Amino acid sequence: MDQDLRSIHQARELARRAREVSRAWAGASQEDVDRAVAAMSQAARDAAPRLSELAVAVTGYGRADHKLIKDLFNAVEVYEAIAPLRTVGVIAAGREAGLVEIAEPMGVIAALVPTTNPVSTVFFKGLISVKARNAVVMAPHPRAAEASAAAAEVLRGALASVGAPADLVQCMTEVSLPGTRELWSHWAVDLVLATGSLAMVKAAYASGKPTYAVGPGNVPSFIHPSVADVDDCVSGTIASSTFDNGTPCASEQAVIVERSMAARLRREFEDRGARFLTEDETEALAAVVLTPQGGIEPEAVGQFPQVLAERAGFRVDPETKVLVVRPGGVGRAHPLSMEILTSMLKWYEVEGTDQGIARAQELLRYGGDGHTAAIWAEDARVAARYAAAVRAFRVLVNTPSAFGAMGATAGIPPSFMLGTGTWGGTITADNIGPLHLINRKRVARGIRDWREMTDLGSSSQHPSGMATSTRTGTEMAEDLVHRVLERLGGRRHE
Repeated sequence: MDQDLRSIHQARELARRAREVSRAWAGASQEDVDRAVAAMSQAARDAAPRLSELAVAVTGYGRADHKLIKDLFNAVEVYEAIAPLRTVGVIAAGREAGLVEIAEPMGVIAALVPTTNPVSTVFFKGLISVKARNAVVMAPHPRAAEASAAAAEVLRGALASVGAPADLVQCMTEVSLPGTRELWSHWAVDLVLATGSLAMVKAAYASGKPTYAVGPGNVPSFIHPSVADVDDCVSGTIASSTFDNGTPCASEQAVIVERSMAARLRREFEDRGARFLTEDETEALAAVVLTPQGGIEPEAVGQFPQVLAERAGFRVDPETKVLVVRPGGVGRAHPLSMEILTSMLKWYEVEGTDQGIARAQELLRYGGDGHTAAIWAEDARVAARYAAAVRAFRVLVNTPSAFGAMGATAGIPPSFMLGTGTWGGTITADNIGPLHLINRKRVARGIRDWREMTDLGSSSQHPSGMATSTRTGTEMAEDLVHRVLERLGGRRHE
């Protein structure tokens, strides 16, 4: 049997097994669920150091020390955020409305696992699926299958240790694209969680199954002259943009600075390990990170700047943390302006706030719509204008974008799956969690005499006197954000 046939066969077997075990787990109590998820969390914490090393060894992407942070973030912080949630039985009740909401599991989840996060994604999707009383089958990238399978085995052992079915978490080991397609389209699968390339996400949506998916980021970060703490801004931006060698989609892809402070900011970036490339070096780097067709070179993803420079034919200091390029514009004529998940940062200089906002909008439209944008500004009015204008559903103010977007340094639900909404071609703009993986059964008693409905047609009266406003929704949103930021004094969420 060839690889594709083995993969298809395994996908069918795992999906059927998941269907059987999901039916049994649907009857679990909240105590059973919480005990199982707690055990998974502890096992993931214990295994994280070993698995972070394995992830880098088998994929060649990223840094083991940073992957350890990702793995522990899911094992600890995501777990602590979802632990108090009720996902069994009555989860909401309104006495006056006569409404009771009852959680029902979705069933079997097919979970795509990207090669950039082969362990942390398994931890994340395993935890939220089991918390919502679902079974999950992981479909890893072929390059990362060994690491993803090892992570799944850790979760399976934890489940078995507390008497829960180990098959609530399964992972394909015979991996091919036909096998993955067979999994997500299988009759036993109820929902797809798609994390991966844009092509893979689009294919998942075409599977005919309900799908939660994520998209690319191409995150812009606008540093406004009113920034209060330049040291924190620059240090945080470099740390975030180079986190795991730039593999998170929420990491800064581009810095936008006003020309009046550009020279000062450049010195600050250089003092902290940024290497600004010459035009010749930029052209040589482009040949390394892009394919001849203009796509992203897979072997350039998640690499240290020293590796990228050596491949491009020049050298940088061992202390260099990120390579900075100046594409000159945004769009197809400037290929380095697209999202490139590696130790590279784009630099744009603008004249004033209006141009800064416009540049951020351009970058998001070029492969980042709906994802994330960042701004460093003490001026609450500027931050409000930026937040209202950009087409991003996560706007981080005075905090690094990678850490803020995933809910580590900002008051956003901790998650490793960040929706981009309809702007980004996905069904939700939320940070995905267990409550996205339940069905809500609503039991409602009558609270209004049904005869009133039959009287509606006999009246020609219409509501009148409603207040109207000439203000646009954008203007009202900008004003509200401004008032909130002003009240907070422009301070970071701590």
